[in-house]
Amino acid sequence: MRKVGITGDLKVSPVGLGTVNFGTGLSEADSMDQMDRYLEVGNLIDTAHVYGDWEPGVRGRSERVIGKWLSLRGGRDRVIISTKGAHPRLESMDIPRVTPEAIRRDLEESLRCLNTEYVDLYFLHRDDPARPVGESLECLERLRGEGKIRAYGCSNWRLDRILEAERYAKAHSLSGFVCNQLMWSLAAVDMAQVADKTLVGMDGRTYAWHRRSQMAAMAYMSVANGYFDHLAAGDLREAVRIKYGLPINAVIHKRLCELSAKTGMSLTALSLLYFSAAPFPAVALASFSSPKQMEACTGLLQREAPLEIARELEGLRTDLRRGE
Repeated sequence: MRKVGITGDLKVSPVGLGTVNFGTGLSEADSMDQMDRYLEVGNLIDTAHVYGDWEPGVRGRSERVIGKWLSLRGGRDRVIISTKGAHPRLESMDIPRVTPEAIRRDLEESLRCLNTEYVDLYFLHRDDPARPVGESLECLERLRGEGKIRAYGCSNWRLDRILEAERYAKAHSLSGFVCNQLMWSLAAVDMAQVADKTLVGMDGRTYAWHRRSQMAAMAYMSVANGYFDHLAAGDLREAVRIKYGLPINAVIHKRLCELSAKTGMSLTALSLLYFSAAPFPAVALASFSSPKQMEACTGLLQREAPLEIARELEGLRTDLRRGE
């Protein structure tokens, strides 16, 4: 599939490999196997400095697995690495860490864990609305000038703060955010049922802004915890049903099943295909717990996107298309 342009010289696969479970839910050996298989067809590996910190002991487990893989395989120039920092400590989620000191410290720790001298795309993993946005941008710009990051973006930032950052960057001639990583999938999510209130989802207003601005968006939870697959199989977990059990998703599921029967594409592949028709640069991030799940991703990346189907899928999310 065609690459997605984040910036002029930073082009990534339309589906990136999510690594949230590397070194914890997924063994080191299986994690390395996933990277080997994914890199045959894609180029984007996404992680975060906090991934794995829910296990006691060493921090940065996901990044460390990726770093070990890089040291064994080499070929740093064939992979785009995105990671995230300045996340609150998991034991004190109510205490923000978006300070220049924390941003620099987290990035430098990430570089050591990842066994690399630079990160291609660096995200602020959370925001602290109480702090001036310029403070963070100036810090990121310095790190970019030092060659430690190629470009930077935001994750779980609300639109008003992204707009504030955009205005500051223009006024001070900074490169500014080039990508917004947020919760987004073909399935509409009931954000009131999402336990972590620091997470930010794609809504109609944000979607409309991306369409106008053409800033790239990266979608985490891009297949909605496997909602459509589990709904079809009749083994939907209650926690997932509560988040995604909205009337619009019943309509989408019915059409997905029809398209799957017609095209032979899995519900997962169709869910990932949805992002190809977004009216702005869009990338889906997907994590896999089995080879079968990963086949949907690698198979999709090996073919040209059937855009007529992608456009139909995009049209099903009427709540986003209205820009409400």
